[in-house]
Amino acid sequence: MTAGWLAPTLRTRRLLIRPFSVVDLDAVHAYARAYPAERYGSWLGGNTPSDVARYIADTVARYGRPPRCDLGVTMNGKLVGGVAFRQVWVAPTQLEVGWVIHPRLAGQGVASEAVTAVLDHIYGAFPDMIRAEARVRADDTAGHRILEGQGFVREGVLRRGGGDVDADLFGLLRHDRVRAVAAG
Repeated sequence: MTAGWLAPTLRTRRLLIRPFSVVDLDAVHAYARAYPAERYGSWLGGNTPSDVARYIADTVARYGRPPRCDLGVTMNGKLVGGVAFRQVWVAPTQLEVGWVIHPRLAGQGVASEAVTAVLDHIYGAFPDMIRAEARVRADDTAGHRILEGQGFVREGVLRRGGGDVDADLFGLLRHDRVRAVAAG
């Protein structure tokens, strides 16, 4: 990761993916509440208004200081989720990606579009990056499809890596990404 790094703003056909700001508190709280914590856990440490405020404050404070970047996903001018990447290995550079999209948009390709944009960005912005990885609950077939559609390969199981249940670990090597994009 490079010095002087800035959190990106990305555009796709339908989405604007941008840094979070304090005005996003209510929207983040809305999609954080939409997920049952007993099923998906909470990347926020909870889903109360104070948990969301702490998450937004921590996220904004991290901008400009890699290795972690959480970005808001907006559609039609409304924040509908988030997508993130973080460094998991320094040398050689490897990043983990993750996402959360409001469940009312399930099945509309929003998560896939956001993940595609982030992968395009990180593979372009970090030429020394050799690998991306992601983990999803073992029973999250939609998450598996999103990752496999990007060229990720299921590499193994993280026992209890999804909280109370197992999670599947997926990996995507740079040359696999090039092939997936070319196959298109």
